[in-house]
Parts: sequence; structure tokens; C-alpha cells
Amino acid sequence: MNYNDEEFTINQLLKHLLREDQSEPVCPNCGLALNEALHIGKFGCHTCYSTFSDYVPQIVERVQAGNQKHTGQAPLKSAEKIKLKKQIEALEAKLEGLVAEQAFEEAVTVRDEIKALREREDSDAG
Repeated sequence: MNYNDEEFTINQLLKHLLREDQSEPVCPNCGLALNEALHIGKFGCHTCYSTFSDYVPQIVERVQAGNQKHTGQAPLKSAEKIKLKKQIEALEAKLEGLVAEQAFEEAVTVRDEIKALREREDSDAG
């Protein structure tokens, strides 16, 4: 007998019996209410995702400070690499624009910046 499973079941049963507002969505699998999920910041089981699917975009937007797409966090080691990669991508787009405008002198400067950043990227990787 696993006591942790038994305690979880009793805990969920008590929550269900003591719940005042029965009009809010409740997961049929684990008994977690939407307000409880919002309070603890996570769902109780896999069924919660389908039960609360209408609310997930709002929850993610709230948690991600207004962004609809989950952005997560980058590990500290990777943050610098990601920043460098984004700088290179932005400069490459700028370079394309400069070449299209035939601003070749400025394009050379941007090309050199890209080259320096790539060398830095390669040295950090090695």
C-alpha cells in the first residue's frame, strides 16, 4: 500500500467536499479546481490540460507578462549564446537591406561586425 497515493486521494476528496463554488471548472480526474490551479501555478494531472483548455491562453498570457506565447527561461550559460545569435541575425538582415539599397560602404562595416561576432561565437563554442 502506498500511503502517498492514499493521502492524495483523501486530500482531493476533502477539497471536493469543502469546495464552496461548484460553478467553476473542476478536473474530473484529480478534482483540482481552476482557482486552485491558478493559485498553485500548475495543473494536478494530464486531464487538467483538456479540462481547463479554454483558460490556458489566458493563464499563459498572465504568467508571461502579456505574451500569448510561452517564452520560458534560458539557462544562464545559453543566454549569452542566444543573445549573440540574435545580434548576428539582426545584422544579417540589416546587411541584406544595405546591399539592396546599394549602400556598400556601410554594408562592409556591417559585414565586418558579423564576422567579428561569428569569430566570438566560434571561440565561445570551442
